[in-house]
Amino acid sequence: MPSLKLTYFNLKGRAEPIRLILEVSGIAYEDERIPAPWDDQEKWFNLKPSTPFAQLPILSVDGEVISQSIAIARYCAHEFGLAGKNILENGKMDEIVEAIKDGTEKQIEAFLFEQDETRKADLQEKFHKEVLPKLLQNLERRLVSRGKKYFVGGKLSWADIFAFNFCSELPEKNVVDEYPNLADLVKRLGNVPSIRAWIEVRPDTLF
Repeated sequence: MPSLKLTYFNLKGRAEPIRLILEVSGIAYEDERIPAPWDDQEKWFNLKPSTPFAQLPILSVDGEVISQSIAIARYCAHEFGLAGKNILENGKMDEIVEAIKDGTEKQIEAFLFEQDETRKADLQEKFHKEVLPKLLQNLERRLVSRGKKYFVGGKLSWADIFAFNFCSELPEKNVVDEYPNLADLVKRLGNVPSIRAWIEVRPDTLF
């Protein structure tokens, strides 16, 4: 097995799906966390110039560094058995992951990055009334069309892990209950021993 070090802020954020993939895979890795910039800028200020794109997370694989959270997650999925068995299955998994990424970006914009209070309120309302219901509806539809249990290939994949992480981190988790097959997937993954064990011991962070 390669020597892995995942570096991110002391948050779940963009690194948490990667951590979940590694935990499910049973792969040993170093979970390096630095203070969030709003808590302490010094460590990130010193580290930032050495990262490939001045962003975190990064993953060191035997000393080789991979940047960009989706690229890291995809690498881990392929390397540790949570990707598809062919190009078509991988495309189907990418579709789910990218849809969730789009929703996550809109959520981050509405709740974290927007500074104008009027626009922020508008973005949050749009997220709750339009973006989130549409995303969950589409995920439910895809899940049903592919056998109801998993998103691709009838087995657990990184696409399911991304869906679990997104849904389980929503502030109002009961909104997922309106989509029964998606809710069942989230419940089942939450009871996977490796996921349950990680959730019990991971640092308690704001998001």
